[in-house]
Amino acid sequence: MANCVNCGVELNEFNTRPAPKKWTAFTGLTPYCYDCQQRFYDEMADETSPSLAFFYCCIAFNAPFDMKAIPLEGEEKPWIAYMENLRAKKLGTTRGGEPYSFFQGLINISKIFGADLEKGEFSRAVDLERSARGRKEGTIKQRKDWGYGPKKNPYSTDDYNELDRIYEAFSKDFRSQGGLNAKQEYILRDCASMEFAKQEYLRVGNVNMAQKLNAMIQTNLASENLRKKDEKPLDDLRIDSIVDALERKGYMKNGKLLSHDQLLEKLRGDNPRYPYTKDAADQMLLKIINASRSNDGLSEYSVLPKEFELEDVNGEFAEEPLPMEKEAYEKLGLLRKPPAKKKGGSGK
Repeated sequence: MANCVNCGVELNEFNTRPAPKKWTAFTGLTPYCYDCQQRFYDEMADETSPSLAFFYCCIAFNAPFDMKAIPLEGEEKPWIAYMENLRAKKLGTTRGGEPYSFFQGLINISKIFGADLEKGEFSRAVDLERSARGRKEGTIKQRKDWGYGPKKNPYSTDDYNELDRIYEAFSKDFRSQGGLNAKQEYILRDCASMEFAKQEYLRVGNVNMAQKLNAMIQTNLASENLRKKDEKPLDDLRIDSIVDALERKGYMKNGKLLSHDQLLEKLRGDNPRYPYTKDAADQMLLKIINASRSNDGLSEYSVLPKEFELEDVNGEFAEEPLPMEKEAYEKLGLLRKPPAKKKGGSGK
């Protein structure tokens, strides 16, 4: 089996014309896959004209040129569509299925471009496309990015270059800060198109339309925080600003952070962090451990083992039980343990 001489992919009936039954016997088969053929067509269409590109590709890939196989405008991959039309309309092979070469198609230049060809459609199409080339319609990428412009006044190459320049100006700062997402890129391209149109209106003296477009641009930029004034000022993040804010809140004093105990007291306030006593916390922990032991088929503890008891070194539990806690102890028949003396060190 042969491979594409350009990209190396293995050729088969799905990526070349037609299926290579006897590769060495058919001079009509071209050793290029469809993708490489289409790329060549795109380059030729950009350099000459779409219609002429079909003729040049037929020469390059040894395929017959037939007007009946040229696809309608709007095809995403015109050359592949042309080859499929040759196959579907049986214009590219003999009755025995062998492929035609370029020389078995229409090769007479006078018939292609002259009056002998039915009213000269192909010739007129080429003339129109050459005229379009004279208007400098930019590159394939530029046409994909910006379209063709107004029908009565399509973009020239200079117009496309100006659109690229405006977009670059809009997006430069944001791309340097980590890039744009798809929505932001779409909005910036839309804004670049409107900015281009605004400049044209200003050039002809239509200030009202220019002002309307400018307002639309600002609205679109604001929708994604893409304006310069939407950025957070760096001055807000200065160290002295942070220190001032912490001192106003009481978390720093004379430029120094509070000690650990002072900070805990400040964060906790006058009330303990938990509204119940340490003994109540131990009782809850005992219930949780006993539930787990019961599920595992183990005997339950009557009191919480020492190793599981909590240490309230930071005074986070209430010293006296609330009425609700006292009521719970009475209903459950629990005995309150006397509060343990506070110890230093970290709590468990």
